[in-house]
Amino acid sequence: MIGFLIRRILAVIPVLFVVAFITFFLMKQAKGGPFDQEKEVNPATVKTLNARFGLDKPTWINTTAVSRASDQGVANPLTLTRAFLDSQFGNYIINAVQGDLGPTYSSKGTENVQDVIKRKFPISLRLGLLAAALAVLVGLPLGILGALKQNTIFDYISLIVATIGTSVPTFVTGLLLTLFLSRVFGVKPIKPIDAWDGYSTAYIAPACILGLNTMAYITRLTRSSMLEVKRQDYIRTARAKGMGDRVVITRHMLRNSMIPVVTILGPAVAGLVTGSFIIENIFRVPGIGDEFVGSIGSRDYSMIMGATLFFALLVALGNLTVDVVYGFLDPRIRSKS
Repeated sequence: MIGFLIRRILAVIPVLFVVAFITFFLMKQAKGGPFDQEKEVNPATVKTLNARFGLDKPTWINTTAVSRASDQGVANPLTLTRAFLDSQFGNYIINAVQGDLGPTYSSKGTENVQDVIKRKFPISLRLGLLAAALAVLVGLPLGILGALKQNTIFDYISLIVATIGTSVPTFVTGLLLTLFLSRVFGVKPIKPIDAWDGYSTAYIAPACILGLNTMAYITRLTRSSMLEVKRQDYIRTARAKGMGDRVVITRHMLRNSMIPVVTILGPAVAGLVTGSFIIENIFRVPGIGDEFVGSIGSRDYSMIMGATLFFALLVALGNLTVDVVYGFLDPRIRSKS
């Protein structure tokens, strides 16, 4: 099991590199730069800012530096590699490996990306954990009840909830809930910034909307998985041996039907805790998702890259957690690893 974990952890490294490469490539395809939207900034100032943040260097490969090193007679592999990597992408990867995600361009270098993530991510984390708790605590019982009470009113309720949750987009349900709370109950779901410090009632409305889609998916997957396990021969054998319904459900049906559910829980929870761009924008949540959307509009390259790599790392850790849980749910997986 330890060797399996080491292999999976090492596999995260090329994944993050590919994510960084694709993100950097797509980011550079957009026209303009981080300082092009500044009003009344003379070209000399823009040139100085580009030089300060390394935006005056080649995007991918610094062939000029390689030629200069060769002309100076410094042609050893280390020097050539450094010159080769003396580009925007190369410098970013080198700094990122050292734990430096760079300064945010919107702050003119006064704040690092790590500081923004440390300040914004706890809010998105609290919101995501509440949404994940809602999705699991409501979705699992609904799916189990729908499977055990198939073709009854409980099954129909679970199907209706799952269908609505998966069919209606989150921005629609978010706007409808905002209008409903404000018009019917006179509640203002959009809270001031200081209301998001610590756990408070401000998280309830956005957490419900954020977790609705995941809850619906868990409900459908749990129901279908339970129905499939319910028809297996070993379930009939367990009942024939005289085992009670509680033992059959908890020891045999539930444990085996949870494997497909656990598969989507890791990435789903990682997606929830990284923040929903739409939900955070609707409810004015000052989280990492809202910051990420703002950085795209302002061409804040460092913030875009840092947030994307951070999101990718969380998803990779979520998948790794799923693999570990697999070993406890299915001993065959643990023995193979």
